[in-house]
Amino acid sequence: MRKQSVLLFAILLGFWTVLVGAVNWPLTLVGAFVALLTVWFWQDLGPRLPRLLPFRGLLRLGYALVLMVGWVIQANFTVAKTLLFSRPPAKPIFLLMEPNLRTNWGRVLFATCITITPGSVTVDVDPESGRFIVHALNHETGIDLLYWRLIDEIIYLENALAERSRLEAGEGEKHGMATGGSDRLGASGSGAGHHRPHRS
Repeated sequence: MRKQSVLLFAILLGFWTVLVGAVNWPLTLVGAFVALLTVWFWQDLGPRLPRLLPFRGLLRLGYALVLMVGWVIQANFTVAKTLLFSRPPAKPIFLLMEPNLRTNWGRVLFATCITITPGSVTVDVDPESGRFIVHALNHETGIDLLYWRLIDEIIYLENALAERSRLEAGEGEKHGMATGGSDRLGASGSGAGHHRPHRS
């Protein structure tokens, strides 16, 4: 729980830094205060947060965040060209996307990235099918979203967390079998069966 809170604080502070676009002591202190207050306020949601990524997954997440900053900068120039010179012209469209993201946190992350990128806004996400309705500034922006590399990065992170969960479940099951379930109840088959973790 504590590690998740620290990681969430670091992510929120990094996100704040990207949004304000500057690094100095007053802004960093304000961002740290807001991030700390947010972590404290939502501490009851700790068990519902995704598990911590392995080291390679954290590196991949950092890489995705760096790419995200580059995409936001590039999108700013693209929107400016559209508004100032009509190249390409602004012809707003609604787009139906199926990025095949399986987790709620992956869908929320992708929806947020779409919205903070100039020229596109997430209108709705179907929690059952995972379909996204997105408003894009023009057809070119919509095509870029369909083939956005960020989708692959989020799918990689989802798979990394799923694999870690499977490994931890397997280790817990082996531990339960080795100890015969609960020491307090003895090693009877019925007692051990009730206390061994089950795979989902």
